[in-house]
Amino acid sequence: MQDKTFQQAIQDLQGKMINDVHDTVYRMIEHPTTVAHACAGIQDERTRPFVHKTLIVGQLVTLLDMMKYMQLINECQYNEFVAYLMNPSA
Repeated sequence: MQDKTFQQAIQDLQGKMINDVHDTVYRMIEHPTTVAHACAGIQDERTRPFVHKTLIVGQLVTLLDMMKYMQLINECQYNEFVAYLMNPSA
């Protein structure tokens, strides 16, 4: 077994978190669930808006990915939309 650097461990954790968000978003799209419903049980007033925005953006990116796959938008358009959505000030 190889030791990981701190940076590699953080990258692995980020990758796992991203995969978990993607899985959640796919489930929400497959079984029509609103973000409001998904966030309803979150008690922490600071956490709820963060999770809400993350799920909304995740759903939009997933839908854009589907649109790209169906050739409704091209790679350039997809990248432009995703860059906009990932901008924290957007």
